[in-house]
Order: sequence, then structure tokens, then C-alpha cells
Amino acid sequence: MFKRSNIVVISVLALFTLLAAVACVEETENPFATTTPVAEVDPSAPETSEPAASGPDIENGESKFKGLGCSGCHNTDSSKLVGPGLAGVSAKGDDYVRTSITDPSAGIVDGFNDLMPKNFGDALKGDDMDDLVAYLNTLN
Repeated sequence: MFKRSNIVVISVLALFTLLAAVACVEETENPFATTTPVAEVDPSAPETSEPAASGPDIENGESKFKGLGCSGCHNTDSSKLVGPGLAGVSAKGDDYVRTSITDPSAGIVDGFNDLMPKNFGDALKGDDMDDLVAYLNTLN
């Protein structure tokens, strides 16, 4: 039969085979690795200690559009409702959009009455105005 030394050799080979099989499985580090993992860095990215600006939150802007009741008077396409449709409003520029929200009487679209509430600018705190304008700029 097998000698004790043969059993030890077979056991050691079986253990190495098992470890090698585990190392070949995806998402598993190689247990035989001899290097230290290094975080991936984009060499073309400028070095900075400041976090990158995240920009406006379009989802929050859409939430404000619905939550403030804008969608009750404005369609997101070009069709008219109580107020004009908002598709393509980005072509008029951010300043026009902001003024239309904070001082709606400043420029009434031809064919519409001055019915927009005057307090929407007060309801938009912090970055909410930027988020709403960014959302409106996505409407085509």
C-alpha cells in the first residue's frame, strides 16, 4: 500500500492544486501574489487635493419641478397647457430661465397671461435653483 510519505506528498500536492484553482477564479486575489496592490490612477488627470465639483443634481431639479407644481401648468414638451411648453427653453439661456422663475412678470410669453405665482424663487433654497435650471435645460 501507500507509505506515510506518499500520503503526505499527495496531500501537499492536492492542497497546492486547490489553492491554484482558487487563484484562477474571477474576483479572487492570487494567494501566491508577491506584489502590493496599487490603486489605479489616471495619469492624465491633474493632481489636486480638492474634490471634483459634482455639478447640478438633475434628479433634484425634476423633483422640484413636480413638487412645486410647475408640471400643473407647464408641459415638458412643446405643447401648451396653462403656460407655455418648456421644450427647448435652454436655448433662451440660464439667466432667462432664472428670471422667469424668480420674476415671472418680467417677460410674459406672447399669447399667455401673467398667471405664474410670484413666490417660486423663495421656495428654491441653496442649489435647488441650479438643479431646476439644469433639469429644464434637459428638455428638448
